[in-house]
Amino acid sequence: MVTRDRFEAQGAQSVNEALRYTASVSTYGAGTRSDWYTAVRGFVPATYLDGLQLPNTINLASWRVDPWQIERVELLRGPASVLYGQGDPGGTVNVVTKQPTAEPIREIEVQYGSHARKQVAGDFGGALDADGKLSYRLTALARDGNLPLGPFNDQRLMIAPSLTWKPSADTTLTLLANYLRDKTNASDSFLPAQGTILPNPNGKIPATRFTGSPDFDAYEKTQYSLGYQFEHRLDDTWTVRQNARYMHLRLDDRMTYGVGLDPSDPTQRTLLRYAGIAQPSYGRLDIDTQAQARFATGMVRHTLLAGVDYQRQTTRDPENYALTSSLDLYNPVYQPTDRSIFSGPGASPQDIRQRQTQLGLYLQDQLKLGERWVFTLGGRHDWADTRTDDLLGGTTASQRDAAFTGRVGVVYLAPYGISPYLSYSTSFNPTVGTDRNGQAFKPTKGRQVEAGVKVQAGSKASVTASVFRIHQRNVLTPDLDDPAGTHSTQTGEVRSQGFELEATVQPMAGWNVIAGYTYQDVRNTRANDASLDKWPIAIPTPRQIASLWTDYRIRSGVLQGVLQGVGIGAGVRYVSPTAGAQDNALRVPGYALFDAAIFYSAGRHWRLALNGTNLANREVISGCYDATRCIYANGRTVLATAKYAW
Repeated sequence: MVTRDRFEAQGAQSVNEALRYTASVSTYGAGTRSDWYTAVRGFVPATYLDGLQLPNTINLASWRVDPWQIERVELLRGPASVLYGQGDPGGTVNVVTKQPTAEPIREIEVQYGSHARKQVAGDFGGALDADGKLSYRLTALARDGNLPLGPFNDQRLMIAPSLTWKPSADTTLTLLANYLRDKTNASDSFLPAQGTILPNPNGKIPATRFTGSPDFDAYEKTQYSLGYQFEHRLDDTWTVRQNARYMHLRLDDRMTYGVGLDPSDPTQRTLLRYAGIAQPSYGRLDIDTQAQARFATGMVRHTLLAGVDYQRQTTRDPENYALTSSLDLYNPVYQPTDRSIFSGPGASPQDIRQRQTQLGLYLQDQLKLGERWVFTLGGRHDWADTRTDDLLGGTTASQRDAAFTGRVGVVYLAPYGISPYLSYSTSFNPTVGTDRNGQAFKPTKGRQVEAGVKVQAGSKASVTASVFRIHQRNVLTPDLDDPAGTHSTQTGEVRSQGFELEATVQPMAGWNVIAGYTYQDVRNTRANDASLDKWPIAIPTPRQIASLWTDYRIRSGVLQGVLQGVGIGAGVRYVSPTAGAQDNALRVPGYALFDAAIFYSAGRHWRLALNGTNLANREVISGCYDATRCIYANGRTVLATAKYAW
């Protein structure tokens, strides 16, 4: 779990950045248009907000959560389909937002930093009546700035009001709303391997090279949500809950991006480019209803959880792409984009409407036998329906999936805070499409075995060590019996195995240390192409990930009178080399980045901070999808923050 204090000390400006110092998590890219450039144990994590799943969509149209709204970020490693439904087996990220409180909260924060970033935010809350039955929370933020690439602004407006009604000690109803609007653009570019990680006779391509179109590119996203959280305690045994939320998002994205060097140019200077228009929109409804019972049968104490959840998402995705003018990477001249390419013979328009529904029933029992043994047994059955309408092609495809997932685990609570554990869990994720015979694809299915030990030394130290092995089957791979070579079959399999170490230690008052190390071996164990027995490249999956963060606030000692309230922090993040081509012939070098912070707190009123990330301003490639699409990591950023509470 990443607390607010932790990611505030580290200066995290997105969910992606909040997870940088967490074991098993690898982040990649420099994009500012999504929170989810993240992999957990080699897979894309399932993403949740306040316990309800976020919409299924491409990264560019993903739901954004501003860090100012966040109370904490929870990470559940391994399959979590038993409680949450569909998802890949690597893990689940749940973002918990700030909630109403009867205690008064009044905070104003201003920021100024790299790329002319200017931001003001407010957080207000408290009771609305004398007996505290009504309380509220209001978070709001406005930001203006520039992007590191291209002549574009980076602007955001966010407001999130919430209200809690607590008529009795047994009943709570919270209403939540959120509105966010982004006006920004791409902060990274697809660049060729020649000139980034491979030699180019013209030299290295600068990390700040803009490959888009100043007159054409734009990115405007508007999203809002309405929901509620209800809880009622019936008696000493039973508690019922229901969480519901409706979400809507609309995106207008005009982009120009590189697709590799022009093979007809022997000088290796010319970048081929595509221009695209994407205007996806979607609406999503989630309802999760559950009952929890706490009771005992003899020596066994039970925490029983039973529930049903329903999801419905409707998406409209009109897009159009076409080859546009090329660009000299070493002496760029930006030509105006010819809009007629989108109606010419080289255009690739599409207009897809898709409706997805899912119904799930789940049951879990956590049994505590005596004071030492804890067993967890859980099962879930899901039914998922997908209807896809090709509005330009005039075709419709329907698909129905059903899957059972389970979980079993045991923990032994040994003396001195030592807790060894063992678990087995499964997952499923629908795969939309058909094979060459017109048969709908089956869901991908995953399974994980994990063993480990957690050592909790009071509140001062926590150390966890674990080993895991994950298999995912029904993965798409080319169909060798298809003469056209356009269809896939589901004989592919991916395996991820490794071990993790994570420690959170407080050696003395005011001093915090967070360390993590992950070793993972991710491979395509079954495939019909050059990726067999190779590392997947859909997302960067480094073999080793290591991080160390420490911060110290002066509270006592000889410096107390002079520097009391002053704190410093420093961190290092290491990522080992990754594969950058299907046959793994392209190797992306590993790298280490350094971060630091200095801050000052004056009682409960003032907090001043100066955070820097990638202090050495290293120009490193965070990943390559192939030899035509390599992405630089973020350069150095510095951010000054002043917060006043009263």
